[in-house]
Amino acid sequence: MTWLADHPTMWRSLFYFVISQGAFVGVCTNVFFKEEYIGVRFAILIGILVVKAMELIVFGCFLHGLIDLCGGGSGDIRGFLCILGFTTLPYLVFTPLALVAVELGGLGLLSLPVTYFAAFLWSLYLMMRAVEAVYLLDFMRSAIVVFFAFLLWFIMLALPIYLVVDLFARSFLG
Repeated sequence: MTWLADHPTMWRSLFYFVISQGAFVGVCTNVFFKEEYIGVRFAILIGILVVKAMELIVFGCFLHGLIDLCGGGSGDIRGFLCILGFTTLPYLVFTPLALVAVELGGLGLLSLPVTYFAAFLWSLYLMMRAVEAVYLLDFMRSAIVVFFAFLLWFIMLALPIYLVVDLFARSFLG
């Protein structure tokens, strides 16, 4: 991770992100949209990849600002964004498990969320290591910052959804 922080490689990181997320999300979208034409499935895959890439970049900048605000040093935001693409490699490792789940069908599809959650936990660990390498924090401080950032990210995403659902529920029920 330290070498990656010292040698920013945005294109290689983007390549690993697209390969990792593309393979895993491609398997999942082929299951859920199997009745659609291949062009439609490919467009859905590209759309999801673009949204996930923007999400990762925004989250990386958010983490950078949060660490800087907490006095953890400014770090190298370009190096950090380069490393974030590598944190999605666990999805590439878990893609064969997703393929097995698809082949099994039926109850085997229930293993897709478990596989996704395991890949997410592994990528979360890699993200903490990336924060540790770029911002020269110890692992515990980087873990706290990443978990706090995910909590804030969840609040930012979930609160508007909750308010909209609550508004619609009150308007229809009350």
